[in-house]
Amino acid sequence: MPTVAPRLLLLAPAIVPAVVVAIVIAVVLDAPVSLLIGLVVGVAIAVALVWWLERRAPSAALRSLGAQPLIPGSEPRLESLVESICASHGISEPQLYLVESRAPDAAVAGNANDTRLVVTTGALRQLDRLELEAVVARELVMFGNGIHAATVLASVAPFYGPFADRLRSRMLDDRRLALVDIEGVKLTRYPPALAGAFEKAAIADGVPDRPASRHLWLIGPHGSHGLVQPALTERIDTLREL
Repeated sequence: MPTVAPRLLLLAPAIVPAVVVAIVIAVVLDAPVSLLIGLVVGVAIAVALVWWLERRAPSAALRSLGAQPLIPGSEPRLESLVESICASHGISEPQLYLVESRAPDAAVAGNANDTRLVVTTGALRQLDRLELEAVVARELVMFGNGIHAATVLASVAPFYGPFADRLRSRMLDDRRLALVDIEGVKLTRYPPALAGAFEKAAIADGVPDRPASRHLWLIGPHGSHGLVQPALTERIDTLREL
C-alpha cells in the first residue's frame, strides 16, 4: 500500500483551483495589496479543499467500487465472521458493504477512524466458511497498511487522468501486498483456506474494472492494465508452502 502521506495526493487537485482564484483576485482588484490578498485567499481555498477532499475520500472510493451498505442481518455469516475476528484480535469493527459481482473478491477503504470492508456477493456465495474467514482476516489486516492513502488515491485518480496509472505503479508495492497475505493467515492460522479462495477466484470472472479503485481489491479485475496486485499463481504457491 502507499507509503506517501495521503494529503500529498490532494495537493494538486486543491492547488489548481486555488491558484486560479488567487490570480483572478490579483488581476481584478486594483490595489497595491491585491497580490497579497489573492495569495491569502488562494491558500485558504487550498486548505479547505484538502480538508474536504480528504473527508469525502472514503465515500468516493466506495462509489468507484460500486459498493452499497450491507443491510444489518442480511448476511449473518459474514457479520458473524467479522465480529468474531475483530473481537479475537482487538480490531475495530468496520462498516460492511456489498458489491454485486460473481467474482469472489473483497476490498477495504477508509482511514484509522472510518474503516469500510467491501465483499462481493460472489465471495459470499462461492467461498466456504474457512475461505471467507481467511479473506475477511486478510482484508482486516490491510487497515494497518496504508489504506488511508490508497483510499485517497482512489478518490482523486480521475483528476490525474492518464497519469493515475503511473502514479499508482510508483506508489504501490506488490511485494508488500504479498506480505499482507501472510499477515492475514496469521490470524486464522490456516493458509490453505486463503489459497483455496484465490484458486476459486482464478477460474472465475474478475470484478468490473473501474480504474480509479482497481488497487483497492484483494484480487482485482482479470487481465487489466495497471494492476498492482501480485499474480494469483505466485500468491497461491507462497501460501501452499507455509
